Amino acid sequence: MTRSTLSLLLFLYFSVGHAFSASASDPYTEGYLKWDAGDYTGAIEIFLEILNGPDAEQWFDDIALLTGELYVTETLSEDGRSPVFSPDSRHFAWRDLSDGDEKIRVFRVLSSGTEHVIDLDGHSPKFSPDGSTVVFMKTEETDRMAGLQEELREATAARDRSAVMDARAALQYEDAINTSLYRADLNSGDVTSFDMAGLMVRTHNFDSDGTLWFTGADPNNHNRSDIYAISSGDDDPVRITGESGFFDAPLPVPGSSRIIFTSAASSPFPSEPGTDRPSNDSPREVVLYEPGSGEVARWEGQSPVLSADGNRVAFMLANDTNKIYSANLNASEPEAVEMVSTTYPIQHPSLSPDGSKLAYQLREGISWNLHLVHTEDGTDEQLSFDIQHELFPEFMDNNTVLAKMGEARHRRSHLYDVETKEFHRLFHNNTIRTVAMENDWEKSPDGQFVVIVSERDGNTISPEQGVYLVRIGDRVSTEDLIERLEKNLQSEKDLRAHAERIYKPIYDEVRAATEEVNITRLYHYQKSLYDFGSKHMTEPGNQKASEYIYETLKSFGYEPELQWFNPQGDIETANVIARLEGTEHPEVVYILSSHFDSVLRSPGADDNSTGTAVLMEAARVLAENPQPATIIFASLTAEESGLLGAREFVRVAEEEGLEVAGVVNNDMMGWTRHHRLDNTIRFSNYGIRDVQHSGAILFTDLITYDSRYYRFTDAQVFYEAYGDVIGGIGSYPILGNPNYHQPTDRLETINHHLVREVAKSTTATLMNLANTPSKVTGLEVEERSGSRFTVSWNSSPESDITHYLVQYTDTTGSKHTEEVTGTDTTLRRADLSKPISVKAVNNRGMESWDAAVYLE
Repeated sequence: MTRSTLSLLLFLYFSVGHAFSASASDPYTEGYLKWDAGDYTGAIEIFLEILNGPDAEQWFDDIALLTGELYVTETLSEDGRSPVFSPDSRHFAWRDLSDGDEKIRVFRVLSSGTEHVIDLDGHSPKFSPDGSTVVFMKTEETDRMAGLQEELREATAARDRSAVMDARAALQYEDAINTSLYRADLNSGDVTSFDMAGLMVRTHNFDSDGTLWFTGADPNNHNRSDIYAISSGDDDPVRITGESGFFDAPLPVPGSSRIIFTSAASSPFPSEPGTDRPSNDSPREVVLYEPGSGEVARWEGQSPVLSADGNRVAFMLANDTNKIYSANLNASEPEAVEMVSTTYPIQHPSLSPDGSKLAYQLREGISWNLHLVHTEDGTDEQLSFDIQHELFPEFMDNNTVLAKMGEARHRRSHLYDVETKEFHRLFHNNTIRTVAMENDWEKSPDGQFVVIVSERDGNTISPEQGVYLVRIGDRVSTEDLIERLEKNLQSEKDLRAHAERIYKPIYDEVRAATEEVNITRLYHYQKSLYDFGSKHMTEPGNQKASEYIYETLKSFGYEPELQWFNPQGDIETANVIARLEGTEHPEVVYILSSHFDSVLRSPGADDNSTGTAVLMEAARVLAENPQPATIIFASLTAEESGLLGAREFVRVAEEEGLEVAGVVNNDMMGWTRHHRLDNTIRFSNYGIRDVQHSGAILFTDLITYDSRYYRFTDAQVFYEAYGDVIGGIGSYPILGNPNYHQPTDRLETINHHLVREVAKSTTATLMNLANTPSKVTGLEVEERSGSRFTVSWNSSPESDITHYLVQYTDTTGSKHTEEVTGTDTTLRRADLSKPISVKAVNNRGMESWDAAVYLE
């Protein structure tokens, strides 16, 4: 990989300042330009030619980085949390949830692959310096805890915030007083407990001599917490801190007997229910302590971090200005020297292994960026420049930083070169369309490995989060990369073929409708809503917005409804509902929804005036072009106050007996970090997802990705009410708008070409759904005799159904498709361990947008 090639890649894909030669004509650049334009088929075909040719080695890294992972990644668990490495980087552990029985799994890193060592019943493991011992916490479950868990579940179900907080606080205290420390010998497998003499314990750490340090507190004396030590080979904790106070978080200094801990004004432990958290007037301090001679130094500050060689400490201090200090611990009298001083927010200081560099995150404008201080002379330079948040820097080695990019719902790990400022994505799922969300990271002390907790399949609906080991520097093989590209190439071809097939009967009609979408109209919808300021349900802009949407929909020929309700107190707010009656089967209903309110301190240009504008333009385009099924345009209020507008809509709909076949919920779709027109399909139903991909491919310039996601949006309410029939568009997780819920969510940050393409895609999606049979319901399978099974289902509500397609696999492995005119059939020798699916087909040959599936 050449330096110029990597620069081209980073400039185009990540929007950083590398030069781009418009005259470049090498084969990789030709492929990259196709990739950048969303022509993934053309791009992959070129990349495969390169990899099968004489220049494969020259372009290998570029192609691997662009299309997925460069480094070898091993899947460790289907569901886990909280990874941790041993100090020697040879062992690691995580909290595993994959079989429903939570445990600590400990593995050993081999030269190739990994080896299981032991499973432990507990949490929060920490390794001894030589990796031979794990000390962990274990909580004894009590009847009181079980009762509190039930109280918490009931309070959560009732949405009783006060009761939730009370139950959670009581549960945290009960957990603390019933948690103790245990030790596991990894060689023998023996597990023993420490005698903590009733202490509450937290933040345990080994030093390089094998002494175990931790924070402890007597539950009968809430006015202090102390630092304790247990020497190697001993079992009895010794209190190190003498004076009264709240001490916490011991950090052993590598290569010495010293430790660093913090002193605060309040207890780090949970309080007994019904009591206030104990506190005093002490400032927050960082303490350098020498066990032999006593205290060495004390500095006002918090959040201390150490260099791996133990030569330097850094910590933060926030008063009128935000500061980072650093001290040379090799000095006879260590002095804290100011490294950073700014009025802007700063967070997460990190020291390089040799202490020569200090990385931190700084927010000067709308987004966090990474900065770097050279500790020898205090010079400061910017390390990262992306418009998205770049967060949580950690040094892999003295010249490489691991950091995360994006907002909280979807952060992705990147490696940054300190010298060149170049960076690349670390982790991926090696697919083009589906987004992998990363949730937790742990690097090994030697910088050779990273364990990542991720929803690598893009499915955030299921609670499982996989655990993966990435081997830094161990590149994937050429054979694996070629296999990856061939698989993605076939997927892209299949997606294009699917798009052409499902839209073929209505292609001309959809093309004509999407060409009516007007960017100027979309802009003026957004400008009008933007001028109302905050549209939070408590603000005047909320009612102004609902009235504007009502009048605009009325001007299109609808008879809209203002669905007023009182979410709390004397506050009144209203959903705006318009109905486009179906021409053939009006009882089949699809919903297009977007919320129009914003958070209190934001004008909400992206969140969610963009979605509201798309809804209004789709309603305008379809007003004179009604579809076979009914489409309801639901512009919803009070989403930002707890999804209240959606809940009111569903409540009224249930009273009216409304049957909903599918929902498209759009939320945030107008911000982009670069020139590309990217957006994410957020869905629960894979069939609707593929309709959306297809509509985008055939009728727009939109480049669509997907994530099975609905949490914290109105889609969650519709999912709970109507089941797995949800689709929609949103900028996250493929894009992370740094203006999210901020006063800076302004109209000038919106890409109106992107909004137009989403409006076209949404219109195409609605037209396809309304023209195809809905998902079959009531699928049942009953054994008649031996290997004969009766399959039955409900008659589809559409009036134009001609037959049903039943697909199954027999006991020999052969697959079958039967055309059935009724609503039941008998299958012979069906293998019920394989899915049986049913789709309806109408008189235009259009199949249900999703199949009903039975799987034993």
